[in-house]
Amino acid sequence: MNERTDKEILELIGTWSRSLVPEQAQFIRDLAGLEPEIRPLITEHVHDYDEILPTLLMGDIARWITRVVQESEDPAARLGVFFARLEDAWGDGQNPVSDLIAVSFVENVFDEPDVVKLLGPKLSRHYRIYTGQDEARSDEKRPVPEVLKKVMKKLGRS
Repeated sequence: MNERTDKEILELIGTWSRSLVPEQAQFIRDLAGLEPEIRPLITEHVHDYDEILPTLLMGDIARWITRVVQESEDPAARLGVFFARLEDAWGDGQNPVSDLIAVSFVENVFDEPDVVKLLGPKLSRHYRIYTGQDEARSDEKRPVPEVLKKVMKKLGRS
């Protein structure tokens, strides 16, 4: 590795990561519009970090959901619209928003059975794969992005 290679890799990663942000930002705005109690979480998050870090924020939202489920008499009714939005945003599971939901929501609530039972079919499927209860089918595996292949080649890895 040298300075030139490092710079090329950082440029590739920077271009790639910038392309992921708009969908995630819109998803977070949608959640804030859907659920008023998420707005203060976003405000506090921005106050703490001076920006929105989607994975950390979704972790905060996952903890809030866990608390609401524990405190609610009818969590399915209280949070049905929220979970429907997650399910819809999951899409085909091959997009930046599904990545965010997988890594920062499902993986934060996987050991909360009362939350897990509220997951829709797509998120439940991911949960089962994540916890080793099912194996991912070939159509559920994300292809390696071309930019990552280029980065790996520059690093001398296959």
